[in-house]
Amino acid sequence: TLVVKEDDVQPMNPPKFDMIEDMAMLTHLNEASVLHNLKRRYTKWMIYTYSGLFCVTINPYKWLPVYTAPVVAAYKGKRRSEVPPHIYAIADNAYNDMLRNRENQSMLIT
Repeated sequence: TLVVKEDDVQPMNPPKFDMIEDMAMLTHLNEASVLHNLKRRYTKWMIYTYSGLFCVTINPYKWLPVYTAPVVAAYKGKRRSEVPPHIYAIADNAYNDMLRNRENQSMLIT
């Protein structure tokens, strides 16, 4: 029998949050919830997940058809909320903000 102290247990999110596209929407935002969500999405080859303003990417270490011309076209001119998480959504939004507001944009990729 494994005994765990109550202070060491983190709350679980309701099932409606399973594989959520933006982890900022999680009821319980903790390490276990983030890792669980990323793992569940990754098992379906959903390598992009938002966390508020950030786009989290898990390297699949294999080629996936997520960088093709039709994918680029699907993200062009769309709001982030209109399409699944993808680096193209971040890039297109930054580009359009630059054109609209005439202000420099920057991205941090680590």
